[in-house]
Amino acid sequence: MPHFRQRHLLAQLQKGLKFSPLVALLGHRQVGKTTLSSYISKSYYSLDLRVTRDLVLNDPTGFLESIDKYPTVLDESQLLPELFPALKEQVRRNPRPGQFILTGSVRFSSRKAIQESLTGRVIYFELLPMDLSESMQEALPDSLIQLSKSWQKWSPRKKAAISDKVVERYLRGGGLPGLFALREKSLFNQKIATQLETILERDLRLLMNTSLSFQSLRGLLTYVAMHQHEPFEWNDASRATRISRPTIVKIMRAFEALFLIRMIPCEGSAKKPAYVMEDQGEATFLIGNRTDPLFDLTRFLYANLRCQTHYRPELNAELFQYRTRAGVNVPICFKFAAGELGILPILEDYPGPQAVGAAQSFLKSYPKAKIIYATLGENFAHLSPRSSIIPALALVNG
Repeated sequence: MPHFRQRHLLAQLQKGLKFSPLVALLGHRQVGKTTLSSYISKSYYSLDLRVTRDLVLNDPTGFLESIDKYPTVLDESQLLPELFPALKEQVRRNPRPGQFILTGSVRFSSRKAIQESLTGRVIYFELLPMDLSESMQEALPDSLIQLSKSWQKWSPRKKAAISDKVVERYLRGGGLPGLFALREKSLFNQKIATQLETILERDLRLLMNTSLSFQSLRGLLTYVAMHQHEPFEWNDASRATRISRPTIVKIMRAFEALFLIRMIPCEGSAKKPAYVMEDQGEATFLIGNRTDPLFDLTRFLYANLRCQTHYRPELNAELFQYRTRAGVNVPICFKFAAGELGILPILEDYPGPQAVGAAQSFLKSYPKAKIIYATLGENFAHLSPRSSIIPALALVNG
């Protein structure tokens, strides 16, 4: 497979196959699930193809018994819940590890028939859109883990400076392997538009019945893209999209199940959660020409830093936001065993009074916490035993 792109999840996926007969590889449409799973499999079936679906529907048990090469990929398996009772019986009779990799662009927990069949029989893995290190085929960074333990023991792997073009290029291209490297803007936009239409017109209908038009659904997704990392205001969303609040609640759950968006919990005196887009290339496409440097730096940092904990499940790290009713906002925070780590994006070389006030509130709430002011500049500075200025690119690549 000459065009295989090494993914941070590969080792975990291979390990999972040594312990479980069923491994589920889930994630956003076009995030690279088929390529990754096919790289480590010995046979492959796409349930997206009518001929395969007809074969399975005619005799699910016979189809599974005819397979003699493992592991076998059953791609887009959420499209055929009728297969899962036979899968359940197959692994009950033969529990040998490493039989099937089930890929899906929909969370299996959102489909009752699939969830009931797989309970206790499958290991789940989620493939995220690529960060900068994956797109450049480099090792998974560990700057957050090292910084949560000690300022002194960490040093960046690369130069510190980050240009506006690095942020702009990543946010425009996103992290979907088939899209991020496209340089022709019109082609990129066409492929993104087609993908969103497929997700909203076909995939979403697997999860809920709705009479809303594609344009209405896209309008709600655009609203989310424009208000990432902010407390989600359901009534404001309803007024902006002309969709009732109860319907928005259902659609947002479906968007989460389709890996379009993710909810970020909030701590502090202001408890409303925020939503973020899973792929920032899609977000940029939906937002259009909006330019807000701090907003862009925040979503760039989130999209790249979260991989450091997501692909290290042994850390049991948690991602959250910290907000107060007084207006304090630390938009990217991680809980580690050593204590909390807050990431506060700033556009200046040094934090101003508002940023310092937010940092002090965060540090007061978490006695073991540290705060990092993430800047677009080149300067490193340890301001105190619990606060430092670190360039954004050093955080992302370090």
